[in-house]
Amino acid sequence: MGHSLFLEHHKQVLREATVIAEEMTSDFFKLTHNCWRRARYDIITREGLEQEEISAHALALVAKYQGCHRDRLLKSAFFDFYRICLQDHNILKALDSCPDLSLLPLFLYIITHELVHVVRFSQFQALFEAPEEQKREEETRVHQLTQKILTPLNSRELPRVIRYYEDNWQGGRLYAHL
Repeated sequence: MGHSLFLEHHKQVLREATVIAEEMTSDFFKLTHNCWRRARYDIITREGLEQEEISAHALALVAKYQGCHRDRLLKSAFFDFYRICLQDHNILKALDSCPDLSLLPLFLYIITHELVHVVRFSQFQALFEAPEEQKREEETRVHQLTQKILTPLNSRELPRVIRYYEDNWQGGRLYAHL
């Protein structure tokens, strides 16, 4: 163990997982390029996070901000912008504590899960600012959708990640929203 930030090989696997997760999520929700423009997001690792985006226990969290086009004052120029905040330290800890987990399937699950949140928030299928009870229900829904999205990959390792999620984090401690 020892390190709490992703190294270059982690980031390479993350890039690979992100491409697959974006494609699978787009296909599942039948998203056009325009839909993604409405669901603006970025994926940030620990070194790029603000202090309030760092979690002691979550593997990732979604932060929502208001963006605005330069030099525009009209309300119509504002847009929601999401940051998927990966918690390098917690992801590396999970990999260390659970030899069953592999980096690519874990990243695939995390990124897909967070993209499902972004899609659902941006399409108003779920409220970003929801009461705790609704957030728990949404987590269960997003977990089920994430499994459905990733099933066609036929990965032998993905069931381990899903089992890990269900065993350790189903209470909503895995994913938090700012």
